[in-house]
Amino acid sequence: MRAERYKDYMYKLIDRAVRDIGPREPCSIQEKQLGELLVEEFKPSCDSAAIESFTCSPAAFLGFFPIIVVLYIASAALYWVFPPAAAALMFLAMTIFLLQFVRYREFLDFLYPKKQGHSAIGVIKPKGEVKRRVVVAGHTDTAYEFNIWLFFKNAAIPVMILTILAFLFLLGISVAKSIVWLQGDPAAPVYTALGIAAVALYPLVGMFLFFHTYVPVPGAMDNMAGCAVAAGLGKYLADARGNGEFFPENTEVVLIGMGCEEAGLRGTRAYVKQHLGELKKIPTHGLFVDGVYDEKYLTVITREICTGAKHDPALVKMAQEAAAKRNWPMLKTVIPLGASDATEFSRAGISATCLLCQDTSRLVPNYHTRYDTIEHIRPESLAVTLQIVIDMLERIDRQ
Repeated sequence: MRAERYKDYMYKLIDRAVRDIGPREPCSIQEKQLGELLVEEFKPSCDSAAIESFTCSPAAFLGFFPIIVVLYIASAALYWVFPPAAAALMFLAMTIFLLQFVRYREFLDFLYPKKQGHSAIGVIKPKGEVKRRVVVAGHTDTAYEFNIWLFFKNAAIPVMILTILAFLFLLGISVAKSIVWLQGDPAAPVYTALGIAAVALYPLVGMFLFFHTYVPVPGAMDNMAGCAVAAGLGKYLADARGNGEFFPENTEVVLIGMGCEEAGLRGTRAYVKQHLGELKKIPTHGLFVDGVYDEKYLTVITREICTGAKHDPALVKMAQEAAAKRNWPMLKTVIPLGASDATEFSRAGISATCLLCQDTSRLVPNYHTRYDTIEHIRPESLAVTLQIVIDMLERIDRQ
């Protein structure tokens, strides 16, 4: 396996970044420092490598949680005296939640300060004419620690679902009571009981005030590992130029350490917006690598439920075939909660998918917590992921 030669390089690069740079908040100096480190790693293999900056509001993605909790409190109070206003506030709260968190839209970004994000981009030209392109990317920033996930572990998902149901419950009873109130009927005892129930649900809702800290996690698996695989591909291609191994004939390779993924995919959205013309000028395929720590969970993503992104079936099939040829089992699944940078490519009509080596059937302890350290990453998972990327690149180049 060719990628085995780069296993130690990728593992040491992760260790160096986590140890020397540390956690990397979106739009932080640490995010930029990692981008600069990756540019230096890309340069020996790339025809060009540089930092690309963009502007976004990184705090907006998760900053809405206190807003909707306050809206819940106000709605629960107005329920008793002016239910139409209560219903309106809850409708607003659910709209914010749906657009800002579920659909990853920039609904409230105008309320938050704008900052500079940074992505590291390296371009490797093929031997001949550029007829197609493959983008291989991980993201450089790290998530804020999610308190609810840290303390509740795998039970965090049911807790979150119950909280959302509490919002929907208050919305529903507010609408129902508004209808009765507008008809001039006296409040029935049932509405009193329902109102008391909504107030009693506040402790559950109130936990969302502390959904996350403002302390970023180390980010070894998520997603320095993905950046290391991109850098490992660069190392392989630099060596392949001179040793007779596969090197693309007509496929341009773009290596990216993408900024601000944890800020709601803002970095990839900015990249697609800035480069859309060239991305659509020739056939382009995005291989986004995220969450690599154990090769037994080798996975390709078909779609992302929250964002509605449907990834290229041909690319998904290619990944499965590449794994099968090496007798590696590969899972095919969806991302039910959250999203990957592949979303923005697929939304723009560009062929893409996401490759993982992460157990997506549960909230693993090192996901968005302080335990996302290098000790939880198997070096073999990096080699397996890199080999899949190399094999897919070779197949695409032969098209």
